[in-house]
Amino acid sequence: MKKTFTSLKKAMSVIAALAISGMSFNASAEILSGKTATEIAGMMTTGWNLGNTFDATGGSNRGNSLDAETSWGQPKTTPEMITAVRKAGFNTIRIPVSWGKHASRFKDGEGYVIDTAWMARVKEVVNYAYDENMFVIINIHHDNNSGNIIYTLKDDNKSEFFIQLIWRQIAEAFKDYDQHLIFEIMNEPRLVGTSYEWYFDPTDPPADVIPALEMLNKFNQIGVNEIRGNGSAENKDRVIMCPGYAACKEGCMTSYFQMPTDETPNRLALSLHAYRPYELCLGSSDMWYDSYKYEIKTYFKDVYEKFIVGMGVPVIIGEESCSARFDDGEYYNQEDRLKWVEAYYSVTKEYGMPAILWDNNVFKNNKGEAHGHFNREELTWYDRAFISKIMDVLEIESVENISIDYSLSIAPNPAENSIYVSADNELQNITIYTASGTRVMEKEISGNNAEIGISTLNRGIYNAVVKTELGINVIKLILK
Repeated sequence: MKKTFTSLKKAMSVIAALAISGMSFNASAEILSGKTATEIAGMMTTGWNLGNTFDATGGSNRGNSLDAETSWGQPKTTPEMITAVRKAGFNTIRIPVSWGKHASRFKDGEGYVIDTAWMARVKEVVNYAYDENMFVIINIHHDNNSGNIIYTLKDDNKSEFFIQLIWRQIAEAFKDYDQHLIFEIMNEPRLVGTSYEWYFDPTDPPADVIPALEMLNKFNQIGVNEIRGNGSAENKDRVIMCPGYAACKEGCMTSYFQMPTDETPNRLALSLHAYRPYELCLGSSDMWYDSYKYEIKTYFKDVYEKFIVGMGVPVIIGEESCSARFDDGEYYNQEDRLKWVEAYYSVTKEYGMPAILWDNNVFKNNKGEAHGHFNREELTWYDRAFISKIMDVLEIESVENISIDYSLSIAPNPAENSIYVSADNELQNITIYTASGTRVMEKEISGNNAEIGISTLNRGIYNAVVKTELGINVIKLILK
């Protein structure tokens, strides 16, 4: 009898944790705590963006409008969508959220109260990902170019107040969520509509940009202070992503950019967006050139040396993608995109930077914005080879075609550092992976039961992939 992976997880969640020579075993969703930002980044193998959804600024004018979620042409988000993304190999989901349109102002114009229905809907979708044991990132997204965050001295106080109150409410709403939930202070903060909106010389910023850079430091600090100031143990332990100007390389490499101070050590990460090379990913080019390999390598090397090596601050690439190209309705640049995946993800893997694929669910577009990867209505991938290439480069095994033999069970043997596997059909193989996808053990097994020693495994989170004659089964293991 076959069951879904979700059903198996629910069934296994009733198994009590037992001691195994000083370690405990649990097959249910793990609770993460006490990890540094570097450790969390290492566990975030690769991710996917729920783009043009909760970040949309369309829909009704203000207040309790939930139609904003679909106002940019997306279907309503469902648990099945998130399950399909997880099965493809992604273990992280970024949920961009715009809040200003859903925050009522006090009469004096100085206060913001997030609509309860909007907050509840965001939490509902966060929980979809939580149910899949995924990491989740939420942020303040398009509010910087919708009038609520303005990077000029004139509007300094208003913007500070917006960031302060929005993060105060988000922190309270999610105060009990563990380290699977990550907060990103802002999305691409910049001087919208100016000639230096997306680029400036980091060694010599224009005079008009310097106040914005200084304000950005202040805004990041305000966000961190509000999250930590909530008081919950989870918010004090939470990883927080902080962007530089426009979340671009120049914005974080300038000497004017400073990471916030933090009462909790080793819990901050740099938020970086990197559609590189720009010409291929967003611009007018439709061909891959080998010179792009050097450009990608150099782009990330500088950030790696400054932040990861020099400061011990991990880098999380919150957005990246390479646009599809069409001619008379024919998709013609697949091979170029696959070469981009090979080069791009090889470098981010080498430098330990988890990359989160941007997805606006628009596949047929010739203007550099065809970043649709997952067909949310059909629950299929527009270009399956593109996704498979990502997983191949990162050595992540997809579980899309995995079936579940519900009669299979894994339980600890209290006398030894071992796990006991049993099934009512023939066992064939067990492979154990770390949470980041590294294979640490593989063993051929047979019969209806087997005992496997795990004394060589450290404490941590693992996935046990058990193959039987009826299918392949994935069960999460936690050794504490």
